Amino acid sequence: MLCVLAKSGLDLLTPSTEVQPTEEDAGLASMMQSAAVAQLLLVLLTFTSYHVQIISRLSSGYPLWYLWLARRLFHQKTTGGGTGIVTFMVMYASIQGVLFASFLPPA
Repeated sequence: MLCVLAKSGLDLLTPSTEVQPTEEDAGLASMMQSAAVAQLLLVLLTFTSYHVQIISRLSSGYPLWYLWLARRLFHQKTTGGGTGIVTFMVMYASIQGVLFASFLPPA
């Protein structure tokens, strides 16, 4: 999950060359870049200071990587990577649910 947060933050921090934003979209792009900086700061703090189990709780609260994943699923060139990430997320959530039901700490 930490890799997904880092990759999505880095991808959304740099402006996309595929679509040139209009003036109306400039505010949205600025907001997304601000959110990407906050997400990358979270990744840095998680990697250096936080306990490993905290990332599973914090990562679900950042909507930026959901938008990044939807964009990857929408484009033809990156659909394969997007479906792989969705498969990983479903397996990760299922394993966490089984571990939680067995009174074990989530992975």
